[in-house]
Amino acid sequence: MRNQIIAAAIEDINKFGIKFTMSDLVKRLSISKSTLYAQFKSKEEVIGAIVDLALGSLRQQRKDILNNNTLNVPEKLKALLLAHPPMDVSMEFMFDLKRHFPEEWNKIQQSRTEKWEIVESLITQGIEAGYFRSIDSLDLTILRIIFDGTVKELMDQSFYLNNSVSFVDSMHKIADILCRSLMKTNISDEA
Repeated sequence: MRNQIIAAAIEDINKFGIKFTMSDLVKRLSISKSTLYAQFKSKEEVIGAIVDLALGSLRQQRKDILNNNTLNVPEKLKALLLAHPPMDVSMEFMFDLKRHFPEEWNKIQQSRTEKWEIVESLITQGIEAGYFRSIDSLDLTILRIIFDGTVKELMDQSFYLNNSVSFVDSMHKIADILCRSLMKTNISDEA
């Protein structure tokens, strides 16, 4: 029942944003309020469960990518950059989270920090293995700013209205650009 409630809440969020109510979920699922409240005490708990589910999935994906011995370092880096939760939530929901649910937003920010630490580790491994050109800590800082800034820009819905591309397609392009910028192209790159 818990998973059904979460799935229904995601559908409502994508239609109505965070304005959905517990009563909306009761109607959508044709369940009693007591059944709903036995699983979740509040809308905030439902939203927290959605965030926790998404972040748990991302952590598992990261672990699977890092433990996948069939991928080389650049492939792991690209896969890590492309990892995303199994459910689709609207960009509006992300903005609403930041504005109205700061604790949940902080969880997402912490996950992004953890992801970037892994990215930096993979870049270091790639340099040591000879895949990537040398890069210093300032370059890594700038690279993170570029990546984070680009992702934030992609969260603007007007981008998708003006371009016929999805968020996932955009992330593929970003990952390609980032990975290609790190790759050694010839011997002179080592200097």
